[in-house]
Formats: sequence, C-alpha cells, structure tokens
Amino acid sequence: MTDRTIEMISWEEVRALIAARVPQGVIERLSPVPAAELRHLRGPLRRLRSELGRELSSGDMGRYGAAYDQLAALQFAGVFAAATPAEALEWLTARRLLDLTWPRPGGGSTNPDHHALLRALLGPHRDAAFHRELAVRLAEWLPARGDGARWLIAHGLAVWSGAELPTTDGYVIGWVREGGMMRHHHREIGEWFAAEGLRGPVPHHGTLRSWLRVQPRLAEFVRRLFEVPDVGSEFADPHAARSGPDNEWPKVLTALAGEGLLDRAELIDLCLGRLLRGDRPGNLRGFLQLYAELAPDAEEVLARARDHVRLAADGAPTAAKTAQAALRAVDTRLPAELFAELTAAVLARPEKALATAQLGWVGAALRRDPAQADRLLPAVAVAFAHPAPTVQERALGLAARHLPHTAAAAAEAVRAAVSALSPALQADAHRLLAIPTPSGEWQEPPQVEASPTGSAAMPAAPAGPVDLAERLGALLADRVPDPGEFEVVLAALVAEHRRDASALRTALAPLTARRGEGPASFWEARSLGGALGCLLDALTGRPQESDRHAAELLDWPAHLRTPAVIPVLRIHEAAGRVAAAPVPLLLATPTAGDGTIDPAVLTERLAAHRASGARPWPLDMAQALLRVPPHALPGLRAAAAGLGCDLPPDTAPPAPRRFHTQTPDLPERVGGYGWAPPVLPRIAPLVDTPVSASGGITGLLHTLPDPTEIDRFTGTPSLSAADLAQLPWLAPWHPETIAAHGLPRAVRQADTASHHENNPCCPDSPKPRASSGR
Repeated sequence: MTDRTIEMISWEEVRALIAARVPQGVIERLSPVPAAELRHLRGPLRRLRSELGRELSSGDMGRYGAAYDQLAALQFAGVFAAATPAEALEWLTARRLLDLTWPRPGGGSTNPDHHALLRALLGPHRDAAFHRELAVRLAEWLPARGDGARWLIAHGLAVWSGAELPTTDGYVIGWVREGGMMRHHHREIGEWFAAEGLRGPVPHHGTLRSWLRVQPRLAEFVRRLFEVPDVGSEFADPHAARSGPDNEWPKVLTALAGEGLLDRAELIDLCLGRLLRGDRPGNLRGFLQLYAELAPDAEEVLARARDHVRLAADGAPTAAKTAQAALRAVDTRLPAELFAELTAAVLARPEKALATAQLGWVGAALRRDPAQADRLLPAVAVAFAHPAPTVQERALGLAARHLPHTAAAAAEAVRAAVSALSPALQADAHRLLAIPTPSGEWQEPPQVEASPTGSAAMPAAPAGPVDLAERLGALLADRVPDPGEFEVVLAALVAEHRRDASALRTALAPLTARRGEGPASFWEARSLGGALGCLLDALTGRPQESDRHAAELLDWPAHLRTPAVIPVLRIHEAAGRVAAAPVPLLLATPTAGDGTIDPAVLTERLAAHRASGARPWPLDMAQALLRVPPHALPGLRAAAAGLGCDLPPDTAPPAPRRFHTQTPDLPERVGGYGWAPPVLPRIAPLVDTPVSASGGITGLLHTLPDPTEIDRFTGTPSLSAADLAQLPWLAPWHPETIAAHGLPRAVRQADTASHHENNPCCPDSPKPRASSGR
C-alpha cells in the first residue's frame, strides 16, 4: 500500500473526484482503503446526495444534467465508505441511484457496470459476515417484478460468502431469468470470479437444463416458481424454442422430473394449483405449456379429477379448456356424479366453445348410456340461461331428445328451467318438452335500468397499519395494479391517517426509506405509482407538490387529456388535503367489484361527513357520483349540496349514437404539415354535440377522442396498461363513454406488432398482428 493510499483522504479530494464525473477515478482512489478510514466522508457524502437530489428536481435541464453526471461516482464513494451492510444497501438501492449511466472521460456515457459495484463490495477489508448480511438484505429488498442489477450483486455476494438467501419473489424471478440466459452463452458469476482471478475455474453451462441440474436448492426454488408473480411469462418465452428443448422451461422441468431430480406428482399438483388461482393470460400461458409437457396420464388425471373439475368450472377460459380436454380423455372412467357436476359448471360459463364441446360430450355419453339422462339432463338445463342462443338451442334439442327416458323428477327440473330460455325459443320449448301452454300471450319482461356486468366483492380492507403498508408496497411494485385493490388501499390510507397518523407513519417508514430525497418530478407524478409515492410523502411529513402536479395534468392540451388520469388526480387530491382538510372516509370507494357504489352506502358516507363537520373533497365527490346508478343521482346531489361541497355539472357523460367509418378508399385528414398519413381502416364512435367546457374530471370524461384524428390510433398511446385497467371503474354506468375513450388504444394494439401487452380492458384479446397489409 503506497503512502498516498494510507494517508488521510480529504473530503475536498473525494469531492473533486466526484465532480470529475468518471467513476473509475473514485474506484482507483478508494478501493484500497478500509471503510473505517473513510468514516469522516459518510456525512458529507449523504449531504451531497441530498444536494444533488434537489438539483435533479429543480426543473432546470442544465442543472439536472450536471447533477446526474456525478451520481455514479457518488454511488461508488458511498459504497466504499459504508460501515455496515445497511449503509451499503442504502447506497445500492436509493431511488436516484438505480441504473445510472456512466459518463465517459472524453464525453458521452455508457451503460453501468454492475460487476464493478460487486467488485467494490468484495474488497479485502470486508469480512464474510458483512457479505452474507448484505446479500440477504439485498434479496429481501428486490422488488417482486425483479431487478437484474441488484439481483446480480445479491447473487454474487451469496456465491462469494456462502450465504443462503431467502426465496423472495424478486430473488426467484431473477433466478428464473438467469437460467433463461444460459442459451445466450451467458457467463455465470462463478465464471466471472474465475476470469477476474478471484476464484478457481468452474464448469460452463450452455443450456438451462445443464444449469438447473447443478442448482443446490433446485426443488425449493421450483416450488416457489408456482407462487411468484410473472414466472409464467418467463416460461412462455417465444424465443427459447429456437435454442432447442433443453432451453425451454416447461420441457426442461418435465425432463428433470423424468430424471428423478424433481417430483413429477408434485409438479402436476403445483401446476394445477397455479392454474386454479388464475392470473392474466400471458402468465397463465406458461403454466399451461408446462401442463401440456407434463401430459398427465389417465391415472394422474383421475387422481386429481376434482381439481380438474374445479379448473373447468372456475379457471380462465384457456385453462378450463385444458381441464375439460383432460377429463374427456378419461371419459368412461369418470364417476357419473362428477361428470354431472362438471357439465353443470361448464354450461354455467359464458364461453360458447366450452359449452358446445360439453354438450357434444354429454350427447355422446347419453347415446352410449341413456340411463344417465336422469343425472345429466338437469345439468344440461343450466345451458338454457347461456348468453349464446345457439348453445340454448342445442341444449334444448338434447333435452327434448332424451326427456322421454328420464324420471319424472328430472323431467320436471328440466321443464322448470325453460323460463331462462330466450323468448324466441319459448314456443319450441313448450312443444318439445310437452309443457302446457299458459293462458294469455307472452309478455315482454319489464324494462329495467342497465347495470354493469359482474358483481364480485371488493378486496377486504387492510387489517391495520402494518398490513396496509405491505399492501401499499405491493401496489407500488405492481405494473398493472388491480383497480379494486387500489381503491381499498387508497381509502384505508386516508382513514388510518385520520385515526392514528403516528402509527401509520411508523408502518410506512420502510417504504419511505426507499424513496429519494426531494419531491417527485411531474413525469413521475403523472403515473399511478408516482402519485402514490407523493401520497406516501404527504402521509409521512415529507415535501410533495401534488397540487401543482394535479393542475399541470388538468392543463394539458386537449388531445392529451384523458379520463384515465382521474385516479392519479384523486391521489394528488388526497396528498394535498389529507393533513389540511381531513375527512372521515372517502366517498368514492366502490362497494362492488365492478366499480359501482350502492346509493344507500354513499348516503351513509355523506352523513358521516356531516356528523364530523368535514367538507367532501371535490374530486372524491365527483368520482362517487359517477359510480352510483343514474336514478339515484338527484337525491344524492341534494344531500351533497347540503354539505356545501362543490358539485360537478348535472349532465350525463356523452353516449355516442353514431360512428365514424374510415374506409380504405377514404383519405385521412391532412395534418398540420400538409401531409396525409396512410389510411387506417377503423370504425369509431362519434359525438355530434360540442365539447363540454366543464372542468375537473367531468370535463375529462365528457371530451371524447376525435375519431378522425389518426394520431390517436397510431401514435404513442396516451393510455398505459395501468390506466386502461382503471378505465372501466371510472364510470361503470356509462360503458359507451368508457369504450370510446379506450378504443384508440385497442385499435393501436390490434394494428401493431410492436406492442406485446394485452389490453387490460379486454384481457382475452388476440395477439397483435403486423401493421402491413391492413
């Protein structure tokens, strides 16, 4: 060690190295120095990080660039000076310091070298206990969606120190992605150690199968694959097949079960369990591929017949189809009671293909054994209420064919179900099933107010501040948050802050620690997660600028404004008012899983505001009124007016009554530069009434996209996947208006092959097609 190394390193010298922007200078100067000899730098480094954070939030791009360029060098200085694993973790995971680019000495920048960060932590002055604790802390920090850079460091520290890391969601998803890299001649961390001269040579694994064979905790990690979010998407990687079967997760897991390294029966059980829990289509696809590779034989299916029936009854359409096919393969060996239960469950589903296949199966079974009619025909009668008329007609024909061979009780059960058939089939049903024609003519059912489909229950409210903090963390990590979970968490945050702000602040402290210094920028705050971060700042006494962000969102140009930002605006309203103008509870929290609110419940909530002397928040009030049935609005508006709150205009959102049809031979509207874009054939709703001049969220909802403006359908989408997931909940009693706002994104998704993400408003939408040859 040179005299220059052992002498005291001054803060001025380190500050100059950071100001020089290039991390290599900091690495060369500080890497030989024990952290204990850098303790005098810890305070100044933290203050510098806060100072640079303020510069990043200044809004001045020159100051932003000058501050950003110093962050990579600052991060290395912080890592070298960290005294404990907790301090090192803070420098590795601070929001402003994630995935920084590295300035080059001569100008420009390059991607970060995360191996260099790992090397900085492996200095001879750190002991194995330090490495093990930091590895565990990093594994616990990893977000559920994964973080490749921090996963590499956690994994490298674990291999180096022998730490046994917890199988957190973030660590497991990183492990899965590491396995998927083997087909790309990927160099594992052990090979990197060897190349750096830090450890001896290790074998190279060129395939996923070879790599999995040597994993010391293989069975433990494989069990977690069925619990961690988004693993199925990794299983369904469409590019893996190009590298052969030894690199496809479903085929490799099946092969390892054949080798005895994994328990085949356990794999089948885990796969069925995952399919039963359900998920988005892209994630389920991977587990369906695994089930297809496992290809359970007749004995394995019969041993799990009850699970297959549950999957056919309640699973996603593709999973239900798979379960139905598996059960049909053991047709003659399936217990009669279970077959009848399966039939009733499948015919109660809305999918036409499933119902048609089931009726065909029942018909074949009855031809083979007419004695089963007593048990099966009442189940067939469930299809009388199916939404597809062709399914109703086929079920009626099947029932009529076999009713003469049915016992009286079963026949009466079938006849009793006839009332569910469509009016067009009633006369045929009475004739075919020998039902006496009732006196009088058929009467149309009374007209009732249309209501949204679905009546699922809302998620349960959090059980106290700790549970609330955990669910908020999950919401922040979720790429497409569930609308019901978002509403429940938002309502609980407001209520818990009023009940015990100190306890809530304590519970939220771990989430707060992950956020950077200074308020969020506008570009961050306009997203759902960014807005929730602003609310988190408000609840924990940190600075936030939600009022400014909300005003900027409402001040966007008309062609960029969309009602999908209403949830973000409501969050900013809560952040700006939760301390200054607290309310006993939110008014707009839905009471049903389709976004609607029971008018009686809203009346009770308004009474609670009156009793507490609180004035409702304007956006909360406006959103609540959009979620109640129209017939209840006059009374509720009167009750709200009595509280002195600001009410939105008493006008219903526009419902398009005609369409703009853009045919291939109709030129697109010429743009501002005199250029007519290529024609995109489309049919889109058109409203003839003038654009509403009202402000707030009412104006956002009332201003429908112009169907003649092609940029809305082909340009960068103004709605993210998270926005689209929230959209149907904003005005559930006005589906035409919501559909008009969501249609441009749906058209763009259908027209382009570059968008690989399903529309959350229509999750079963087909894969995108190429834009050529429209």
